[in-house]
Amino acid sequence: MLTHKTSQIVFPSDYLLADDPPSKRMILTEALRLFARKGIDAVSVREIGDCAGYTNAALFKFFATKDALGLYLFERCYMALFESLSDAARPDMLFADQLHAIVTVFIAQIERDPDAFLFIQDQLRSMWPRVSRSFRRHSILSLIRATLEQGVREKQVRSNVDLNLMIAAISGTLQQFARMLSFGEFRGPAANWSSELEQIIVRIVSP
Repeated sequence: MLTHKTSQIVFPSDYLLADDPPSKRMILTEALRLFARKGIDAVSVREIGDCAGYTNAALFKFFATKDALGLYLFERCYMALFESLSDAARPDMLFADQLHAIVTVFIAQIERDPDAFLFIQDQLRSMWPRVSRSFRRHSILSLIRATLEQGVREKQVRSNVDLNLMIAAISGTLQQFARMLSFGEFRGPAANWSSELEQIIVRIVSP
């Protein structure tokens, strides 16, 4: 099953850099929290500043606009998740091990930083067209597709269903789980449900 790479899953502070000054760290932390819970459009620069304990000028010192701040957070959070997934679900692994790794990483991210996970999911449609071409090479959906293709080769994944449908089912299941967990629909930590989620995904894709 999953190898020692599990211990290298990135942690929620990945949207913060070691040399970020305290003001920038607070602005990023509060902006992510507000964006995840209200959406970018519903949050004002003043609200971010008030929650972070800094003036509007402090935010504009680091970001030209609120949208620039949102894009920065999206890119940092998304890339952290992608790198965790690509480190854990390596191409040389069997399909079952790759799938286990993917679910484990998603669950770990949901548990440690649900705001970052939900922010990525909610903003993907609007932010993805704005990122650079080189950034778009780091696609989480493409990584899931590669895992399913490995499963097809091993005859562990049905070959008579469009892979895009299965990718949508997997990502939608994980996203909805994260949202229901944040609403308190599931008791206990996300890890309590990891095994059952993996079993559900296996049933979705199995021949």
